[in-house]
Amino acid sequence: MKSDDSIGFVRSLTTRPPRAGSEDDYEYVSRQEFQRLVDQDQFLEWIHPSFDEYYGMLRAPVDEALAQGRDLVFDWVPEGFLNLRRFYPEQTVGIFVMAPTVAVMRSRLHGRGSETGDELVHRQRMAEQDFDFVDQHEYHVVNDDFDEALETVMAIRRAEKAKVRRQPSVLDNYRKIARKSLVRYYDPAGPGDVESTRSS
Repeated sequence: MKSDDSIGFVRSLTTRPPRAGSEDDYEYVSRQEFQRLVDQDQFLEWIHPSFDEYYGMLRAPVDEALAQGRDLVFDWVPEGFLNLRRFYPEQTVGIFVMAPTVAVMRSRLHGRGSETGDELVHRQRMAEQDFDFVDQHEYHVVNDDFDEALETVMAIRRAEKAKVRRQPSVLDNYRKIARKSLVRYYDPAGPGDVESTRSS
């Protein structure tokens, strides 16, 4: 997906430390810097999912990527998705991606090793309460096999981009052609033409 130039990636900000071996998908800032950005209303959304961790997405880089005509893919909790839809109601498409079972979801959270004890229980409960928001999304994808799930997401993207309402310039061109090609048909069954008969 990252090799597709038409897809933009905007990194979230977080106050948590980097995880060993993880890709650099975040910008890491101090609690003080994060709070400064909150006070300046710079975030599209920000959350406090666990005891000492904050995550947020700045609005400016999102606006810039959209202005360049790029599609953006976000991995957000439902509250963040709904907030994004509030800012960009026409562009936002919700895809609820989940593990095949709750047991598998819990196992994957535990396998990350990033939380233990009460933090892990808290994260599991937050993940489970997200199920209340499934019907707020347009699509539901089960991530049993990663490659298959990714292909389903990309197929949804292709289908969404093919919708007429997302192609105003193409629609305008078709309308211009249709107006130039207006034909008045002779009706042998009676006087006048089909167009004037229909309008009478």
